[in-house]
Amino acid sequence: MRREPPPTHAKIATHLYGVVQFPTEPMTGLDRAGVGDPPSRVDLVRHRSIAALVSHIPQSRVEAQSARRLRQDMKAHAALLNKLAEQQTVLPFRFGVVFPDDPSVIARLLQPAYDRLTKLLEGLHGAIELTLRATYVEQRVLQEVVAENPRLVSSSARRVRSYQARVDLGQRVARAIEAKQHHDAKRLFGVLRPFVRAAQFGRPLKELMLLNASMLVERASLPQFDRALAKIHNAEHDRIELDCIGPLPPYSFVDLEF
Repeated sequence: MRREPPPTHAKIATHLYGVVQFPTEPMTGLDRAGVGDPPSRVDLVRHRSIAALVSHIPQSRVEAQSARRLRQDMKAHAALLNKLAEQQTVLPFRFGVVFPDDPSVIARLLQPAYDRLTKLLEGLHGAIELTLRATYVEQRVLQEVVAENPRLVSSSARRVRSYQARVDLGQRVARAIEAKQHHDAKRLFGVLRPFVRAAQFGRPLKELMLLNASMLVERASLPQFDRALAKIHNAEHDRIELDCIGPLPPYSFVDLEF
């Protein structure tokens, strides 16, 4: 990627997206894809065998962001990293890391953190992140719980009227669903596990969610992962809704606070 000096007629800041190995693999579709309006070009600031992916933007845009501009730039920042993650390994930085100039990127980031950044790049080489969320279809899972727990049916048949009895019944149903969640989450992840290098499990985002996982997957293994996921969908679509997002940069497997 050819470097061009930023314009000198205005004070310029250096917006950071992430860090990649140098020399980089060919990067397509990223030249004019950065933050700003119009979108800024994307450049590399190199230090030894790594490089920071940056854009040069007016300092005034950094200091006086309207809500609309902020949303626009956050979207462009994420879209660029997502596009790059499809092509090569990148250590992503959260939106909002800005340096006064290119030498500051080297002096304050690439040089002092060189060993850590190179180790992370080596450890994540060839991998991308996928986020998978699996959620029960409510009516179906309730039917299963009732069928698997005859005592719940008998309790309902007695038309229990007291408030406490209804609370107790609700708690028993919740415990039965929770047990199914643990069982099904383990079973579903077991199908995908051969293609997953590492995983981070988050808390369910809603009541009937049984799996909320960020997975580190070899880019070369994506076709096999997709086939395994399709197999799960075909077998479970009437009882479990799947939502898989990616490829993404490995946010969940990189801690790069700055």
